[in-house]
Amino acid sequence: MMEPTKEQNVPRSYRPRWATTPTLAWVTLWANVVVIIQGAFVRATGSGAGCGSHWPTCHGEIVPLSGNIHTAIEFTHRLLSLVVLVLGSWLLRRVWRERTENRGAFVFGLAAFVFLLIEALLGALTVLWGLTGDNQSTARGLMVATHLVNSLLLVGALAGTVVYARRDRPAYPLRLARQGPLLSVLMVGLVGMQVLMFSGGIAAMGNTMFPSESLAEGIAADFDPESHPLIRLRILHPLIAIAVGVYLFVALGVARWIKPVREGRRLRRWLLGTYLVQLLVGTVNLALLAPIVLQLLHLGLAVLAFGLLVALSVVMLGATAPIHSGAPRFARGGLERA
Repeated sequence: MMEPTKEQNVPRSYRPRWATTPTLAWVTLWANVVVIIQGAFVRATGSGAGCGSHWPTCHGEIVPLSGNIHTAIEFTHRLLSLVVLVLGSWLLRRVWRERTENRGAFVFGLAAFVFLLIEALLGALTVLWGLTGDNQSTARGLMVATHLVNSLLLVGALAGTVVYARRDRPAYPLRLARQGPLLSVLMVGLVGMQVLMFSGGIAAMGNTMFPSESLAEGIAADFDPESHPLIRLRILHPLIAIAVGVYLFVALGVARWIKPVREGRRLRRWLLGTYLVQLLVGTVNLALLAPIVLQLLHLGLAVLAFGLLVALSVVMLGATAPIHSGAPRFARGGLERA
């Protein structure tokens, strides 16, 4: 039998609130959301080359003592990225020590740390490969889009960690093989939101590198065969957003019918409400030619929606609630044997 750690010997009532695993998971989650939004601010302000082609140093210095506003913006982003890496390492250490009694938090915490390392690697390659500043290549757009997808996966893993860090956490393991229909419904939504984020990254780069003076000019450029690939691809983003939104509204109703879970009601309402607001902000963002404030708000809502969908998926798959008696036999069988 494993001996209790020093932390486990301390009664919960005597632990500082900031030192608990749930608080640490929440802080790490929100800190990473801030870094993601800050990264979009770096891109939108053209500050990606603020430290030149140097990484991890900035213009060859650990702390740049000279430079312009772009240097300050990029260096601040790197500092905050270092902070979230420290938080992710701390969270991993915590869930590792508690892995015996809380396997779910450990698995999601470990996944979050892996995605955090990939996040740092993608950021470094973006700088070292010169995919910043005035670079207008398709490769830069694809890198930004890939970076955003990894950011979503990171937030999703942290959302799962938050769910399992709670005292009333779902069961683990999730027994996915026994919940095929429910898993399929939820997974299509998760993949759809990642595709949406990828297309959003391409659209954002198209708007940043090739700004239009009017909405009509921008739409005309979208359909011009002579336009840059990043411009011609950005028209896909609003179409994908509408398709994913329609799917979510239908799929979440189907998921609730297959397996009604009381704990998921609030998450479901928050998710659908957030997605509706995101669509509204995206529409206004398009009409106003993507001002920076609306770009950041739009991205923040997208990240929040994905985190809510992951949390809802984990809660539903891990719940022990019986499935609806009217569900088809192929949907009931696995859960009835669980």
